[in-house]
Amino acid sequence: MHRGSRRPQCLILLVVLGGGFVVAPSLPALGDPRVEAPYRILAGPYPKKTRPDAGVTTSTFNLKGVTISVEFLEPAARAAFVRTIAPAAPDPFAVPPGRPEVYHAVRVGFDNDSTADVVFQAGNVIVYTDGKTQEFGIDLTDLYRVAAGAGVEDPQAMIDRVAPLIYDSSTTIPKGRKMERLLLFGPLQGKWREIQMIFSFLQIGAETHTVSFTFHKQMSKG
Repeated sequence: MHRGSRRPQCLILLVVLGGGFVVAPSLPALGDPRVEAPYRILAGPYPKKTRPDAGVTTSTFNLKGVTISVEFLEPAARAAFVRTIAPAAPDPFAVPPGRPEVYHAVRVGFDNDSTADVVFQAGNVIVYTDGKTQEFGIDLTDLYRVAAGAGVEDPQAMIDRVAPLIYDSSTTIPKGRKMERLLLFGPLQGKWREIQMIFSFLQIGAETHTVSFTFHKQMSKG
């Protein structure tokens, strides 16, 4: 699996709460920059003017009969998505009230109406910002290391609870089938207005493809 170089998620702290777990940032050190104002991540390039579709959250692409949809989820939408897979489970990525979000949870859906199986490598997804930074996803191995480093008694049991929610390693979507899971990213570093999410080495049968999705930042009002 091609991962490339990546920044360690050294500021992430895993906290056990009510049979599940949430991930919350460590307290900021003196002199750290102030928390960025709230914003949403919407589909499409950064608009110079307000557009009629300014509130569209999902970017969709069709390739060889495979429809791929990508959406950065807000906390409420993320919790609702978790319930579609594990109805009794709390949102494992929620943070305590008043704390900034740690993860960007990205819903990725595949509708494979092609004549071949699709193989998706989550480790080959990279986010590039127009601020010249790049971010790799956070996988189950990363989460396990955080749990073990935080002294969790049984980190594997916790990982087993979150594993059905996220893409990890290689995932096959058989022809005629659909699948939706999450990709996780940490904070997007630096100043940016627009991002490109690149899916590399996406296999459809014997063919390999690269797919790009564009998103932009919209500052929240109020």
